Amino acid sequence: MGVVPDLETLADKLALTELVARLEQAVDRKDREGILACYSQKSFDDHGRWRGSGEEFAEFICNNPGFTTASKFIYHLMGQSIFEIEGDEAYGESYFAYWMQTSEDRLYQSIGRYLDYFERASDGWRITYRRVVMEWDGTLVAENAVPGGHFRGTRDKTDPLYKRLKWPENPETKTSAG
Repeated sequence: MGVVPDLETLADKLALTELVARLEQAVDRKDREGILACYSQKSFDDHGRWRGSGEEFAEFICNNPGFTTASKFIYHLMGQSIFEIEGDEAYGESYFAYWMQTSEDRLYQSIGRYLDYFERASDGWRITYRRVVMEWDGTLVAENAVPGGHFRGTRDKTDPLYKRLKWPENPETKTSAG
C-alpha cells in the first residue's frame, strides 16, 4: 500500500487532470479563449514541428486554414495522467490518442504523451511548458461508415457540447420490431 495523499494534493491532482482535459476539449472545438485559459502568460508549447507560446498555439489551432481549421474534426482521447506536485509547481505526464481528418478518405492519427510543467496562479493551475512526445503517428485510409441519425460534432460553438443537455419533456422513442 502506498502513502495516502492529503486532500489538498488530491484536489490539486484533480484540478490538473481537468486542466489537461479542458485544453484538449478547447483544441477539439477550436475554442481560442478556452485554449488561452489553460496556459500561463509566459508559456511555451513544443509540439515538435510547431513551437511557440500558448497564445501562438491558440492562433495556430483556430486560424490556420492549411492545417487544423481545414479538418472537419480533431479528436483527442486522453489516457492516464500522473502528476508530481512541488508546492506551486507541478510536473505531469498524460497519455493521448489523436485523430484529425486530412481529406475525405484519410485520417491522421498519433499516440503519445504530453509532458507538462505547471505553475499555480492566483486563480488556479496553468500550463507553463508542454512537450509533446510521439510514440507513433501516421496517416490511415478511412471510410465514414456511421449510419445517419447521430448527432455530429462541429469544431465551433454549434457543437452539441454547448447546448446544456436536459431530459426532454416529451422524448421521442422509436423501437424497431426485431
